[in-house]
Amino acid sequence: MVRLGIIGRNFVVDWMLEAAKQVPEVQPVAVYSRSMETGKEFAEKYGLPYVFDRLEDLADCPAVDAVYVASPICCHFAQSKRMLEHGKHVFCEKPVTTNARELAILLETAREHRVVFLEAMRFVHDDALDIIQAHLPEIGTLRRVTFEFTQYSSRYDRIRAGEQGINAFNPALSNGSIMDMGCYCVHGIVRLFGRPERVHGVCTRLENGFDGNGIILMQYPGFVAEAVYSKISRQAAPTTLMGEDGSILLDDINHIKRIWLQPRKGEARDLEYREKLPTNMMYELRHFCAMVRGDMDPAPWNEYSRITMEVLDAARQDMGLVFPSER
Repeated sequence: MVRLGIIGRNFVVDWMLEAAKQVPEVQPVAVYSRSMETGKEFAEKYGLPYVFDRLEDLADCPAVDAVYVASPICCHFAQSKRMLEHGKHVFCEKPVTTNARELAILLETAREHRVVFLEAMRFVHDDALDIIQAHLPEIGTLRRVTFEFTQYSSRYDRIRAGEQGINAFNPALSNGSIMDMGCYCVHGIVRLFGRPERVHGVCTRLENGFDGNGIILMQYPGFVAEAVYSKISRQAAPTTLMGEDGSILLDDINHIKRIWLQPRKGEARDLEYREKLPTNMMYELRHFCAMVRGDMDPAPWNEYSRITMEVLDAARQDMGLVFPSER
């Protein structure tokens, strides 16, 4: 049994706790909040016996084996490092850090303290990418890959109305559409095809410097992959892998319902995929627990995260995107 402490109280934590009901190997037991009052309200809602308003107390708690970090991105590095140094396994929300340098430090810290560090990237722990990979030979020589994640943020209307200080659009928190949305696309491409040969990125900047949308081009031998993402617009195009003899399509990488194959000649057919939302976070939780038990190697997954962060770094350098925490 993995006894889990939680840092963060946002809607993603609600999703994780719902998914945890389907994972008997994990038992949420504690929450950290800067306010003891709000922490107690959250703990009462989910039946958590421990509440902390000091990170050090969570790190020292012997009743906690692992910590789920779901705070703002700018906090991931320091909070994860502290937990790892206290011998806690860490399951950290995407993207794990602001840049690849921070991730490298966390992975080395985990190695030194003999604990597991894993990025919570639910898309790549689902079996959708395995299904796609298994059917790639049917579409012939691959020529173009487009992974798309676009949605109009519910908070963007407030930005358009002139409101300031909205966390979801605050680059001071290492937020940006590349970090919030683009990381899904890049991680999926890396999970399938590994490290690209070259990376190029462009984006649209809002008045406060926030990147509202962007495209990352990734060159591979024989084909180009593109990560298309946005928080300020919605496009209804599916994720597509195009080969010389056909295409594989996926309806929505954030809420997968359908994967299908369209031959260049012939009728389209659905590939077997059982819809798993809204709780497909259970797959990454199961993998994390297996890693903590020693039944699964975190190294390949950490390498996907490492390459993804390096791609994001390279794209941001092209875009001129530097977060305050990096200065």
